[in-house]
Amino acid sequence: MNTKRWIQASLAVVVVVWIVEFVVHGHMLSDLYKQTAPVWRPFGEMEKLMPLMWLGYALFAPFFVFLYAKGMEPKKAAFGQGLRFGLIFGVGLSAMNNLVWYVILPIPAVLAFYWLLDGIAVYAIAGVTVALVYRPGKSKAKRR
Repeated sequence: MNTKRWIQASLAVVVVVWIVEFVVHGHMLSDLYKQTAPVWRPFGEMEKLMPLMWLGYALFAPFFVFLYAKGMEPKKAAFGQGLRFGLIFGVGLSAMNNLVWYVILPIPAVLAFYWLLDGIAVYAIAGVTVALVYRPGKSKAKRR
């Protein structure tokens, strides 16, 4: 595995996931969160705990990239492989997580469904990001 590309792809995943989650949760789902306010921590408390969210992203990204790097096929198109990887990851993880959260939290089914769609989209976009950043380059020996 190429350590430099692994680190670069991991950082790219952190940034992309944060941006997508900010747009989805900070804007697109904000009305639903306001309607279900008693379920959530107060905003000020969430802000104080935000470093834990960043830590979660930072811990997740290298593992996500590692799994992609171990399974990618260097001679196949990066975009398609990344999209496929992200969709498989997203459907599998998001379906399980959001069904569990729907059972545990008193939230409307539509919110759990939007979370499912968000998870699939986030991981699909992250998969494409990894594929485009981690894509194998030609070695120096092959360039000659």
